[in-house]
Amino acid sequence: MATHELLLDGGTLEFEDDGEWVRSNLPEPDPAWRGTDSNGHEHYAAQADGGSVAYPTLSRVAGEPYWCVDCQDEHVDTWFECPRCGEKVKPGTRSPRPVWVSMGARYYWNGEPISDERANEIIAEQRRIELEARRLTSRPKIGSRVGLAADDGDTSVTVVPTAEEAPQDQVTVMHDGTGRMETLPLSDLLSAR
Repeated sequence: MATHELLLDGGTLEFEDDGEWVRSNLPEPDPAWRGTDSNGHEHYAAQADGGSVAYPTLSRVAGEPYWCVDCQDEHVDTWFECPRCGEKVKPGTRSPRPVWVSMGARYYWNGEPISDERANEIIAEQRRIELEARRLTSRPKIGSRVGLAADDGDTSVTVVPTAEEAPQDQVTVMHDGTGRMETLPLSDLLSAR
């Protein structure tokens, strides 16, 4: 059982999570796999959305459907092929990693049991209070880093010169990576963490 405690302004939120670590006996795709087929074509695995493993250099191919007499059901076998030469390629695997399987959580507010919904309300209120405390009330200096309230403060931007005709409660910022500039209300900005 894992027990966690959050000390908040109005009290203490505790939660206990019953569960166990589970490991499968079946191998799982290796996201670090690299290989070469017999024709010298290189293949590799890549992390896809959601943590799954994709094979950008391979094509998934499906065979003809067939009837399985053991389970009395129709099956279709699939495999990977090199799209350039058509050779079947078996991507690498690794030993599976353990996964935490939760059996349910219990929440306590100042030692008294509460529902999941009430715990979520307390957490949301605490988050709102923290965000409100980080909101800027005066225009930050040019070149300073600030967070965006719309992104819960996880995205940092850089303050750049704002047009002279812009109201005092607006600030122009530049987004990292894209260089996109945007003029926002001061209330949308948070002090950097």
